[in-house]
Amino acid sequence: MKKIISLAIALFIGTLTNAQSLSELYKKVHSSVVVIKTESNTSAGLGDKKKVNTEGGLGSGVLISEDGLIWTASHVVHNADQIFVKFTDGDIYEAEVLSTSPAADVAMIKIKSKFELKEKYVASIGDSDKVNVGEDLFVIGAPLGVEQTLTRGIVSGKISESAKNDTFFPIEFIQTDAAINPGNSGGPLFNMDGEVIGIASFIMSKSGGFDGIGFGASSNVARKILMEQKNIWTGMEYAFLEDEMAAVFNLPQEAGLLVLSVTTNGLGNKLGLRGGYIKAIIEGSPILIGGDIILEVEGVKLDSYEALDLLRKKMLLFSSQEITVKYLRAGKIETAAIKN
Repeated sequence: MKKIISLAIALFIGTLTNAQSLSELYKKVHSSVVVIKTESNTSAGLGDKKKVNTEGGLGSGVLISEDGLIWTASHVVHNADQIFVKFTDGDIYEAEVLSTSPAADVAMIKIKSKFELKEKYVASIGDSDKVNVGEDLFVIGAPLGVEQTLTRGIVSGKISESAKNDTFFPIEFIQTDAAINPGNSGGPLFNMDGEVIGIASFIMSKSGGFDGIGFGASSNVARKILMEQKNIWTGMEYAFLEDEMAAVFNLPQEAGLLVLSVTTNGLGNKLGLRGGYIKAIIEGSPILIGGDIILEVEGVKLDSYEALDLLRKKMLLFSSQEITVKYLRAGKIETAAIKN
């Protein structure tokens, strides 16, 4: 009986210690977590090029340097015309995108004006390769706009995808049962040492809400893409047209990239490219048409998925002072160039 009581006391103390540890960790790292609000100008889709709708977005991010570098999810900022970052001390800054990878769903933004660190915590980046299934983790973010929310769970698994994407090496997501909801996107997944091991990305759900299966891009993939390799932010959404779709749009080659939208600050806008402005449904799928169709970039004809891979590899090694693009607009082939 005495052994049973001693064991119960030990378990109670262990649980209490873990709870206190998480509370202390939260106090230590929470000021590194930011709320990101965005504004995007999207076409009204009514056939008028000038009519646009301004839409607001919400996400989270994490401060990873003393000079205002922040990691977040690509889908939070990739199509944003304006980005605002709010810290726990009430400071609000405008930010700009430095790098983004839609495939890995990671992005790095930077405070545009002079950044004052004050008492803000700069998060440490952990080694996601050392993360094991079954380990504890916690997430801080702004789910549904409720700021500085903490949820706890475990590493439920790891999933990897092939290198055939915009990163040229396998990308990895950490699976967790910690609650992740809209607004958490871009927020950090912390290990129990208070290190960032992932960036909240997406959930699998039949209900539309959190069903216990959430994913975050791993920190090692984020580090490699955002900190170690060159990555050009296009500021565009596009659809790859091939086969019957290429014929429908009367392309002069086997395939091309249909520009769906263009942000005011990205590379696409600097090149003078235009997004779609007419809502349509093709083969049962909604699509915004009327935008330019990119045919060639830097001498690479975009007539296949293999050509897209070649272009991405070339852009990673890109050293020229000028980027040249050929595109189809209203049936005519045009050329645009911009200094890099």
